[in-house]
Amino acid sequence: MPLTNLLLALQNVDAAPRSWFPIGGMLSNIIGALIVLGIIIVIHELGHFAVAKFFKIRVETFSVGFGPRLFGFRRGETDYRISAFPLGGYVKMAGENPTDEITGAEHEFLSKPKWQRFLVASAGPAMNVILAVVLLTGLYVYGTDVPEFMIMKATVEVVEPGSPADKASIKPGDVIVSLDGKENPTWQDVFNTTLTRAGARLPVVVERNGQKIETTLVPERKGRDDSGYVGMAPIVRTVVTGVYGAPAKAAGIQVGDEIIRVNGIELKKSGRTIQELMQTIQEKTFPITILRNGKEIELQVTPELQGDRKMLGINIPPPAVMVKLGLVDAFKKSIQVNKEYAALLFDLIPRLIKREASMRQISGPIGIIQVSGQALDAGIVPLITLLAIISLNLGVVNLLPIPILDGGTMLLLLVESLMGRDLSLRMKERIVQVSIVFLLMVFVIVMYNDVVKLLPNQAAP
Repeated sequence: MPLTNLLLALQNVDAAPRSWFPIGGMLSNIIGALIVLGIIIVIHELGHFAVAKFFKIRVETFSVGFGPRLFGFRRGETDYRISAFPLGGYVKMAGENPTDEITGAEHEFLSKPKWQRFLVASAGPAMNVILAVVLLTGLYVYGTDVPEFMIMKATVEVVEPGSPADKASIKPGDVIVSLDGKENPTWQDVFNTTLTRAGARLPVVVERNGQKIETTLVPERKGRDDSGYVGMAPIVRTVVTGVYGAPAKAAGIQVGDEIIRVNGIELKKSGRTIQELMQTIQEKTFPITILRNGKEIELQVTPELQGDRKMLGINIPPPAVMVKLGLVDAFKKSIQVNKEYAALLFDLIPRLIKREASMRQISGPIGIIQVSGQALDAGIVPLITLLAIISLNLGVVNLLPIPILDGGTMLLLLVESLMGRDLSLRMKERIVQVSIVFLLMVFVIVMYNDVVKLLPNQAAP
């Protein structure tokens, strides 16, 4: 799933303050994933449950997770349970499947009109979309810091030699006035467009010395997730705002230091973050150059490995602006941002099918667990942002016309309505079998990609 915006926000966090939730490593990943997946699954299934109850359909099971029942309780006609495998959930309704014992009772799912069954199926994805909108609305009302460069007009300050931007003759000082049809894009728009469009030919118009110049930008696949790389960026000052880890303290890094070089590579010219550069360095100890009180000082650092990331134990947030809005404006902003997130996904899915994009751009359970831990460590705002993004993605993905997903159920109901009769039981069984095989193949590929991204011999982006 595209987690572009959150990952960009986390890239400059080397080791965020742990004061709000003082844990780390695997435990942090597990707790973060339980929070994120638990909330999203419960909200999704609650949508199905509430609408089913509204139409007086008997709900036999409300499960968070699949597989054997671990614990729970029964209230009325419903068994509320936690099951062994917490990678999803389900609501089991009486007479839901053609293979169930169908009595024709009024409380059975298949006894209800198709429009009611359609609403029951659509309620889960709808609740996920609503959750995403509500969470971001709450963030904007509460107030949240947004990286300054992400909302600025896209003025190019850094162009890496030999990069796609360099090949497109884009120069430092150019202002991007159009990118793939998007007029006056911000850097947020530039990253959203290029990170998911590796190999695509993107028409670009830049303004240079008052003249508009047309060119074509072709992002290259790069890094563990084959994301689009263009080699151009704004200048973001890398000033240390916190020193928390032993490696940073041992090296003598102080709050207020501006890191300008990593292992001899100029950050401003490379267009890459400190974290990105550190992952490519093979030596255990290497130099970094800082600017302190106007003087350059070279320090030797020995990062420690946390998971698959080399960490110094410093916090380098990009310059940010506070976004704090009234309820109406916050709601409008949330709708706009969620539409942009959804557009990224709708753009990515067909290109994955046509093999124009890499499957590595999709994160599976391991990837979600890992980024959940990072978000948990980084603070409540990144965690809520991640929750909103994954909730929206789950809602959108569940609308895909795959029969064992909600979207597939909705499609079959529409087809049967247009035909004026139900499909045969044999036909439905075949459709479900093919769908299960397809989803299992996708799951295996996604899990393989997650494992490959964790291998230490692969250079991180």
